[in-house]
Amino acid sequence: MKLKSLLLFPAVALSLQASAQTWVADSVQMGPGYGNDVYYSLKNDSIGAAVNTNWHLGFEMIPAYGSVAIIANHVQGAVKVYSLHKTASSFNTLTFPADTLTRTPLTNTDTSWDWGALNMNTSGVVFDYGWGKYNPTTHYVEGDSLYMLSVGNGPATKYYKMLVNLYHSTPTTDIYYAFRIAELDGSNEYLDTVRRTGYENKNFAYFNITTNSIFNREPDSKTWDILFTRYMEYVTPPGGGAKVPYPVSGVLSNIGVTVAEARKMNPDTVTYGWRTYNRSINEIGSDWKVFNNTTFQYEYDTVSYFVKAIDAAIYQIKFTSFSSSTGEFVFAKRMVAFPASVGQVSNYIARHSIVPNPASNEASLLLESNEAVATARFMVTDITGKVMVNTTTALNKGLNALQVNTSNYTAGTYFVAISNGAWTVTEKLVVQH
Repeated sequence: MKLKSLLLFPAVALSLQASAQTWVADSVQMGPGYGNDVYYSLKNDSIGAAVNTNWHLGFEMIPAYGSVAIIANHVQGAVKVYSLHKTASSFNTLTFPADTLTRTPLTNTDTSWDWGALNMNTSGVVFDYGWGKYNPTTHYVEGDSLYMLSVGNGPATKYYKMLVNLYHSTPTTDIYYAFRIAELDGSNEYLDTVRRTGYENKNFAYFNITTNSIFNREPDSKTWDILFTRYMEYVTPPGGGAKVPYPVSGVLSNIGVTVAEARKMNPDTVTYGWRTYNRSINEIGSDWKVFNNTTFQYEYDTVSYFVKAIDAAIYQIKFTSFSSSTGEFVFAKRMVAFPASVGQVSNYIARHSIVPNPASNEASLLLESNEAVATARFMVTDITGKVMVNTTTALNKGLNALQVNTSNYTAGTYFVAISNGAWTVTEKLVVQH
């Protein structure tokens, strides 16, 4: 075991500055063709991949004012959304192709999960959510817009007409969307509902138009911070002018996560203090990499990002490599500020945490001690009680980092503890290889 104690300057006693942490290397793969989305926890690493080619629409499941987004899977699902500028009553009388020509596709916003493609035809009036308007009497959003959706590319493209009839918003235990969909000629029509039941801890429920199926593909919304995905980002064309949607591979933030960018600054020395944290979900986005059309290689800007994560800790992340053939993102991360929920032990230990967790080769037990401790007992045991480490160490007043070499540990759960007789700190550590 490698064990060391790290004394930090008093000026940063209440937070872990960037210069005080070791970078932890990691990577995720979306796979060939970018076939998976990868949900990632900065605390616990990757928590799951979800196939991203089997859904067409996502219905927002958060019971909050204005949270009635309907997003489209533009890139991986080959979905285009068009507003037909017709009212709901036109569903049965729609003609093809006269009523569907010369339309501009509607695209999800790239800055918020709360505004999808079917919200983009809003009039801008308060309570107009594009596909429908809020009724202050019933407290429902009532559909008033007709859409055409195309799914697929080339000769295999199929066209549908769609109307979202209603968002039933109260009570929160009975939230649902009711919608109507059919092929443009009126065939294969069906009515369906997307209910919140079973999706209480998810941001979206997902719908496949061709199979008429609703399914769950997200992890719990409180378990992930960022998403590695393909999406439409609004970019400035090479010749300038208004931004246009363009398919990219990048990183989007979860609802509730904020990000501060530090561009043209040395990631090893830049600090997170006094920065403005942005709620835009594409603050990390894709512009940390640029494809060089001369060398046919990706180039990487000097940029890192400070992320206020779901657990309220602040992490720093920097990207070092990207492969389009495998959809692999290679990056390094480190925690630079303790979460608000880290453990506290009376008047002796102000706070404590263990990072990374899960760990592969090494983990650090971080403690902020209110006093110097000459001798403390440091132990690591497995779930059966087998002692892996039993040694003594000293603690400095302020922040300390006690490192554990887990490279030879069998994958599983361990307990890391330190005590001086008056107090004991224990953290659960998961080892994964």
